[in-house]
Amino acid sequence: MALRTPPRTGAAESSATVLYCYGVTSAETAKSQRSAGLGGKPVEPVRFGDLAALTSPVPPGKVRARRADLLSHFDVLGTAFEDGTVIPLRFGIVFEDEASLVEEFLKPRHDELGGLLRELRDRVELRVTAHYREDAILAEIVRESRRVARLREATQTQAAQPLLLDLGELVAAELQARTVRDRRMIVERLRPLALAYELDEEPIEHQVLRGSFLVEQGRLAAFDEAMEDLASGQAGRIDFKYVGPLPPHSFVGLEHEGRR
Repeated sequence: MALRTPPRTGAAESSATVLYCYGVTSAETAKSQRSAGLGGKPVEPVRFGDLAALTSPVPPGKVRARRADLLSHFDVLGTAFEDGTVIPLRFGIVFEDEASLVEEFLKPRHDELGGLLRELRDRVELRVTAHYREDAILAEIVRESRRVARLREATQTQAAQPLLLDLGELVAAELQARTVRDRRMIVERLRPLALAYELDEEPIEHQVLRGSFLVEQGRLAAFDEAMEDLASGQAGRIDFKYVGPLPPHSFVGLEHEGRR
């Protein structure tokens, strides 16, 4: 669901501020947000027909991805999401002024944006992360793998470097196998409840899964129940973090090729 707008041509540079754009929502539900934007600036909707872009003024130049600004970006979208469907823009998109925003983006992409708003109506993003408890998973590996148990016992009586290397490699292989198996188990439990999902393909150490799920609001209760079942069934072994409902950041990203 990615959209691109044509590069800006012929617009004059503003010497004071430009407009930072967070995303697009319905003109009917769009509201101002006092002091919520980047740098504490107010967020105001720029309307065109039945569409509204959420904007705030920023100094000209590239917007740096500082933590506070990233949080503001997501907070603005989250607040707007409480009132209606929101299509997030990627962080760092700016326009020269209201006129250029309308002429370069809202007007030429009106039908596509309206279609996305209809498509995403009553759909939310849910984020799930799962991490092994290190002590628990290592104890499980020792308990269930005779080779690991034997090598571990051998290294306690003779600290030979080759044995330590072999033990480390074997534990890593066992951990990888469990990660693949448990990730598949989690996805198979949640996938039937989602319209789409995205997974981090390079999990960090002891991370089983980090993913986003696009879910209809009518299935939130079922997704909550599934998460409770997973957490209960893996208690003491895998810790889960569950965040949402959120705007569908992972499933739609509007891009503007003029200025970043």
